[in-house]
Amino acid sequence: MKKATFIVFLGLAGMSTISAHSMINPWIDCEDDISCGAEKAGFNFPLKVENYTVRAMKGMLELRFPLDDGRKVIVRKATTADGEADENGIIDISGDYNQYTVNKTVTLDNGIKFIVRGEEDKYKVVNFAAETGYYSIMCDEGLNKADIEHFYKLLEEAEAPRFYEEEPKTLEQLQDARRIDDIVEPVFTQDCFPKTLQKKGVTTDCFERANLGDDTSCTASEIKMIKEYYAKGQENDPLNDGSGNFCAEE
Repeated sequence: MKKATFIVFLGLAGMSTISAHSMINPWIDCEDDISCGAEKAGFNFPLKVENYTVRAMKGMLELRFPLDDGRKVIVRKATTADGEADENGIIDISGDYNQYTVNKTVTLDNGIKFIVRGEEDKYKVVNFAAETGYYSIMCDEGLNKADIEHFYKLLEEAEAPRFYEEEPKTLEQLQDARRIDDIVEPVFTQDCFPKTLQKKGVTTDCFERANLGDDTSCTASEIKMIKEYYAKGQENDPLNDGSGNFCAEE
């Protein structure tokens, strides 16, 4: 009997060892390469923080960084999550299974609700949900309500709609950017192409883009001439360039 029992024990131990070694870590460490994390997770998460490290798995991206001299935080985003959402649509994706004395809902002034866990006013785990996914913020040293508001603003900025993945290139894109999101501030105010500038060699493309706030198509001399043009004619008739030459006909 002792021999049989010993053999069975070895068999179970062997099974446990094989099972432990067969577990695969889903996380990919990306150091400070956010593009690596975005590729693995399947989405971008451009949180504007410094000195971060990134790791990711399919459907989830995590950033670790110092909040201040004494605190470090872990911020996660997931586009999908296992588990049942609460009445606010929140699912805890933190991976922190510790029990805390505080487990409650905190509502910001804008009405956004967060589920917080921690000790008294030191929240160590914070979760909330938005249209683009689920979020968690973890801090062993603890967060307060002001910290949560700070992080919400960071997350809101990171998730703000972006109408163009790259800088606008065409006039139509520049006009859309100016109209929709006020991305481009107009440098000049007049839309018609003055004869004076035309005769001096300023190109139509340069002048039109400059009126939309983009002078990248202009040479330094063209920019100087356009600025001088408006300096002379800004108080005159909008169809007059200040020196007696009306705008060129379209």
